[in-house]
Amino acid sequence: MLAAKTIKKEVGVLFIEPKLIEEYWPLAEFMVKEGLKYDGDPMSVSEMKKRIKRGEYQLHIMVGSDDGDKYKVFGIFVTRIAILPNFNQVEVILLKGEKRELWQKEAAEAIEQLAVQNKCKRIAILARPGWKNFLEPWGWKVKRLMYQKELK
Repeated sequence: MLAAKTIKKEVGVLFIEPKLIEEYWPLAEFMVKEGLKYDGDPMSVSEMKKRIKRGEYQLHIMVGSDDGDKYKVFGIFVTRIAILPNFNQVEVILLKGEKRELWQKEAAEAIEQLAVQNKCKRIAILARPGWKNFLEPWGWKVKRLMYQKELK
């Protein structure tokens, strides 16, 4: 007789410590690559990985189960702590995922927790317009828009 499955239908956010990047990188690499591609490839995937391993950037993975049958990666986000002259801020520099409704609350809480742990005064994120629905319920406000023009 097969044992009943004990997988909960929930998605959580894991902070991946720099020393564990090699172990978790296979779960995140595809979404990092897709996120960088969407942003115009500001750096290579290997450069992103190096910066995460050095602790310059922080990797978070949204993982869990939406069906109670198997575990799956639903998204990733990468942050950096910017040390500014008057204060520190957490900057979300890459965010890629699916089924946002399963992890948006946990992701917002994880970003805020990172900011508090690093004595940051502010959290800043460059995001596509669709992220407005994700951010506003958690108290985020649009302060400015970024317009972009590619130069040859």
